[in-house]
Amino acid sequence: MKQQKIYAYFDGDQNTKNLSGLCIELLAEQKNTWHELQKAYENFNNVKVRDLPCKGFSVRIQYNPKRITSSTANINSTHINKRPCFLCLDNLPEAQKGILYRNDYLILCNPAPVFFSHLTISCLYHRPQTITEHIDILIQLAFDLNHQWTVLYNGPRCGASVPDHLHFQAIPSGLMPIEKEGSDKKRSVVLKKIKGVTISRLSDFCREVLIIEGSDMLELLHVFKHILSALTRISPIDEEPMINVIVQKNGERLRFHVFPRAKHRPEAFFKTGNDRILISPAVIEMGGVIITPVEKDFERLRASDVEGIYREVSLGKDAINEVLENLE
Repeated sequence: MKQQKIYAYFDGDQNTKNLSGLCIELLAEQKNTWHELQKAYENFNNVKVRDLPCKGFSVRIQYNPKRITSSTANINSTHINKRPCFLCLDNLPEAQKGILYRNDYLILCNPAPVFFSHLTISCLYHRPQTITEHIDILIQLAFDLNHQWTVLYNGPRCGASVPDHLHFQAIPSGLMPIEKEGSDKKRSVVLKKIKGVTISRLSDFCREVLIIEGSDMLELLHVFKHILSALTRISPIDEEPMINVIVQKNGERLRFHVFPRAKHRPEAFFKTGNDRILISPAVIEMGGVIITPVEKDFERLRASDVEGIYREVSLGKDAINEVLENLE
């Protein structure tokens, strides 16, 4: 580990500073010492946003041209194997520093922010993006960052622009519409309660959303693994099921929003000319913030377009019913 890359340490010890506060300090320091990040946030201040009411929910459309690289990322294995991994330590920009998190991860400032604070939590080691073996870290992160931050995960085939390097993201809590809409008890149906963990399902969102809530880390781990296992059984390929995950802390409980996916990108992404809509849904989009790196799409996107994209990329209702039947 290169010591010059470490801004601060967090190991969970009681004498360690608050992780949320350290992240805020890191962002302030990096804006002063890393010119590219400072420039990125200056550009972010000029992004355009508009709210778009849809059928039973709302989304926020953001025109952010700096996200073009992420939105169009080529995740073909041949391409990935040829390019350097920009999350590996040796390839980080010289001025970039991070918080060494529990000895195995580096919390970094995202140089292409979608929100006024945007972090990437990158594994120190170059290993594939997968949640199956790292659910415990996702849960621990959410507890450590507390209620000020929301933790995000993109599956390797449905949003991760670096599918060959394990990483998570964190953003300030409350910035995605799903965080408020998903907490509305009138919109959710409780399906199961397993050892203090509640599994619910959101209705009328044009995409299937499973909610897992609980306060015990081991029980949350147990239930999440069972849901992954049930999704794997209906998956057509022998890989991790396609999911996006949002985790937020409310009081002493964690709430997971799990978005099972059917495909990575909608058909409109691959069209040409005026028919193309350059939207590549990842966890932030599934949470209700639609990033459009092309201004034309920002201006013309309608509720029916968003609703159609959600339905197209989400796992269908019948498949979710089968998943729920397989839960033990």
